[in-house]
Amino acid sequence: MPYRCGWVDNRGRSEFREEKRVDGGESQEGAAAGFEKLGRGGNLYLRPGGEGIRVTRRFLALAAERYYALIREIISRYHPGALILGDRYQSFYYPEVARAAAPHVDAVSTNLNAAWNDGTFARYYLETLHALTGKPILVSEFYAAARENRSGNRNSRGVFPVAATQAERAAAFRTTLESLAKLPYVIGADWFQYYDEPTRGRHDGEDFNFGLVDIHDRPYEEITASSSSIDLAGLRGRRSSARPDASAGIPPAPPDPLGRMEPTLALKHWDRERGFVKPVSEFPLADLYACWDGKTIYLGLLAQDVIDDAFYREKLVPESDRAEWMVSIVGAPKPIRARIGAGLEPMVSDPSVRIAHHCGVKLTTRSIAAMELPAASFGRNRFKGGDAIELASTFLSHCRAYRVEWKGRFILGERG
Repeated sequence: MPYRCGWVDNRGRSEFREEKRVDGGESQEGAAAGFEKLGRGGNLYLRPGGEGIRVTRRFLALAAERYYALIREIISRYHPGALILGDRYQSFYYPEVARAAAPHVDAVSTNLNAAWNDGTFARYYLETLHALTGKPILVSEFYAAARENRSGNRNSRGVFPVAATQAERAAAFRTTLESLAKLPYVIGADWFQYYDEPTRGRHDGEDFNFGLVDIHDRPYEEITASSSSIDLAGLRGRRSSARPDASAGIPPAPPDPLGRMEPTLALKHWDRERGFVKPVSEFPLADLYACWDGKTIYLGLLAQDVIDDAFYREKLVPESDRAEWMVSIVGAPKPIRARIGAGLEPMVSDPSVRIAHHCGVKLTTRSIAAMELPAASFGRNRFKGGDAIELASTFLSHCRAYRVEWKGRFILGERG
């Protein structure tokens, strides 16, 4: 007998109710007697194009507020004065949960999965987490692996950063740790892990060369030498200088800007420092990058887009609920609209605009895309250094849950 579950308003109160089909096609309703019964039939699905995601996020915020308040109460009762370090977010976070944590934790903990295999990571991730909470951040895990390793690790079960050689892995380690040390709100970072994972993988199949030593307890000299040579105290004491961005001039494009569209490689070859476009949104969950050549303006996007296909009865995200990336060019008659995300091929409104994309669902929470805007879109034949362009861009995540905006007038930097 199939069950379905609905949300019923009862004079300001809400409860889950179960409905089951019986003989003759009639139905009977009644409150689920317990979690076991609810688990068998209590499936709620999003209505395509609706606002259901906002209800789920509000419920998530309420649950998180109660959870953090209760945990603080219990810990404070039995261990007065203990530091409460939060949860260890798994390289993504819901803003509603982070906000709920803030009054009840002494620090916020999160894993940091570098966005690129050179150890660099998106600006928004830690900056927005700190802005949401106002609390110090503990990086509870960071890591890098290499295809070249002595443990036989294939690095095949996950989207973790994988370099080619141990020398490149050591450089990525150093890049991440030095970047973290320069952030005043980061109070510590834990490397994952001491040993490599087993050759054939641990219990869940994860088989990465994450170790400072191999499975035979022999150190990887490149990474141990790199770690021992870092002057963390000096880095912490150094005054951080302002990072460059596209307001000083959009940098030239690398060869094949839309190429290598795969995790930890897509956009890696762009100048993501000088090409970074500052958002105008208060709590951004995406980064935007820009570069150019004589015929084209290129935009690159790295966004957090948390999607679970269990939200849908058919396990397929409809087009109306996919993330939307819009670009408006001053003087153009209408914006360019692209549907991205959900593990599906990108769709773009303007056939003259090419887009490349990599994304997924569930724990693949990053949506990476690059857009090629021809000079004709700006009413020009070609671009040259010193030209000015004016545009705005908007990213709407899955089901329009979160919005990030960018806009401005930019000068094309001279070629080197």
